[in-house]
Amino acid sequence: MTISVSIATYNRAPLVRQAVLAALAQSRAPEEIVVSDDASTDGTAEAIESLARPLLSDGPTRVRLVRQSRNSGGVGNWSAAVEATSGDLIALCSDDDRFLPGHLEASARYLEAHPEIGLVHSGFVDAIETGQGERREPRRLRPASVLTLDGLFPYLIRYYDWAFHPSTIVMRRKVWEQVGRFDPAYQFSDSEWFLRVVERFPVASLARYGVLNRRHPGNWSNQLGSAHLQREIFEMVEDAIERDLEGLRKIFWRGAWRANVRARLALTLRARVNSGHGEAACAAWHGMLQDTGRRAPHWMERAGAALIRRMCAGREPGFPDQRQGVSPL
Repeated sequence: MTISVSIATYNRAPLVRQAVLAALAQSRAPEEIVVSDDASTDGTAEAIESLARPLLSDGPTRVRLVRQSRNSGGVGNWSAAVEATSGDLIALCSDDDRFLPGHLEASARYLEAHPEIGLVHSGFVDAIETGQGERREPRRLRPASVLTLDGLFPYLIRYYDWAFHPSTIVMRRKVWEQVGRFDPAYQFSDSEWFLRVVERFPVASLARYGVLNRRHPGNWSNQLGSAHLQREIFEMVEDAIERDLEGLRKIFWRGAWRANVRARLALTLRARVNSGHGEAACAAWHGMLQDTGRRAPHWMERAGAALIRRMCAGREPGFPDQRQGVSPL
């Protein structure tokens, strides 16, 4: 089976170059690496073109650049990057991440041995940028498992923080062809797309590390913020429950999902108060009261927000854990 690597990028010339080089260095080399540039202005396209030039004038090249004539905002560029591939298997990689050794080989070998599985994903290692360089911290590996629609909602409750890492995904081409493009209605569209995948195909989680997850101020999630992320995830899963369940199962899992989100927001609220992020704590408080399937009285929200701001007043916001790079708003 042939493998294509799909990378979408915008104004990240040094980072995307590292992502491409890590893909080229895989023990099972991809037949192609497609990089879709979303009308960058920093020399990203030129950096990719330099990698796309063959070593010999008439030799082959595995790196291909796709240029967007105007900026899509991100989601459309990801769809374009995938649609430009031609391999039997498609591996995704964010432009600021890097494959770890053996990632493509292990993922492809699993898919070749398990024809019923449509997509695999795996664990990741945080690569935290500090003033002294890069520090690597592996996330706890999850046990190997296969996810189907029957287990989707318990899985989302259990793994609310990280249901999957998009840069570890390797899928069969038919998955993309049947599930379709990323939905531009969502900024975190890969999460909504993942739900649609599980509705149609079994998905395997491999108990191995597949990618270096770079943590830096320019992370997409950092730009959009955790409050926005949690609001979108809540809406996506609510829609999936509406589509996929009926009767008492729908009532039970909707209640369980909403209770889980409220509990997670309560933990976020406590963490943001402890770190001195008053407005972020207020955003979590608002989500608990207004964005989880219920509407609390506005006086309750105002009173709680006033208390939160008093608790955070005069404190310098800061994260005790450098992995908490996501903007709280």
